[in-house]
Amino acid sequence: MKDFDLSAFLADLRTLCAIDSGHFNAPGTAAVADFFESRYRALGLKTERRYYDNNDFAPFLTARNSEDEQIDVLFVAHMDTVFPVGTGAQWPLEVDADGLAHGPGCIDCKGGCLSLYYLLRQMLQAGDCRFRFCVAMNSDEERGSAYSRPYFEALAQKSRYCFVFEPGRPNEEFVSQRKGGANYIFKCHGISAHSGVEPEKGAVNELYKLNDFAAGTTVNVGRFDGGGDNGAVPDYAECTLSYRYLDASALDRLEALLQRMQAEPFDPRTHMEIIQKSLRPAMQPHAATYALLDELERAGEAVGQKVTCLVTGGGSDGNFISHYGVATLDGCGPCGGKMYTREEYLMTKTVEQRLDLMYVLLTRLFRRCPD
Repeated sequence: MKDFDLSAFLADLRTLCAIDSGHFNAPGTAAVADFFESRYRALGLKTERRYYDNNDFAPFLTARNSEDEQIDVLFVAHMDTVFPVGTGAQWPLEVDADGLAHGPGCIDCKGGCLSLYYLLRQMLQAGDCRFRFCVAMNSDEERGSAYSRPYFEALAQKSRYCFVFEPGRPNEEFVSQRKGGANYIFKCHGISAHSGVEPEKGAVNELYKLNDFAAGTTVNVGRFDGGGDNGAVPDYAECTLSYRYLDASALDRLEALLQRMQAEPFDPRTHMEIIQKSLRPAMQPHAATYALLDELERAGEAVGQKVTCLVTGGGSDGNFISHYGVATLDGCGPCGGKMYTREEYLMTKTVEQRLDLMYVLLTRLFRRCPD
């Protein structure tokens, strides 16, 4: 990309990674929002910051170049990380001899947020933004986007394309498909009894095991709590369930099974409460997405980059947007890996590569639009 300065990018990224912006950290998420809001305003964009349901820890920041309700391109990235307060000071961003930048949130997703800003700044300065866009950045993605989901869904219904600046993968792939996910709490109520004298009078529900690996459907029981003294058959147990799927009909089958489990318990003396904690639809390619992927491949040829896409089990905010029929491309940020760990890294060589590719893709998509 013309006049791209990697050292300036890394200096900005170092500043961002030094800000702790984990969940419920209101000062940290506000500081990241301040960083980007001031920069987008300096580009002449209209910015807005919202807090769903009056919370003070998960700002949702938008920046637009048009007053129109309709959006040609929705750009998405998240400002929050998974790291606790103090991590930024203990682990400042550094670049090693292999050109890998290491720092908290450098690839997931502060590098993506920053890359998006650099892309739009260059396009605006060059007069190449021949489309109506909205940047939408949230601060609760790592916890399922419970607060920001309604905002994304409202924007999705007005958008034509969506580019999600989550990280590109270590082999430089984009993401074209993501599994959906649903999380539940199971509260199983049984009957307590003495384990030695009359254990047959005790009862507790049984959780059915569901997995269909061939279809991409997985079930994982996470935390499990229950039991007590060895002398008593417990009358209560609780567990969490994470369900991931590619085929939307898999969720319907799970819901039917859960209803049956509640209506027809393994033991009639028991009952079960099933509470859905979160739900994220699968990001499935459709006709508009395939057309976008064709344009991406041609843009890659124009800049000498081989384009590949993959399917991943992890979800993103792109899942919500794709659900409304929006042509969605994920993994548009710089490439890297080992997210959520102290070994998280960003491949610095991919920053400008991704910017070049996205610049060409956007100009190709809107080359017939009037100035």
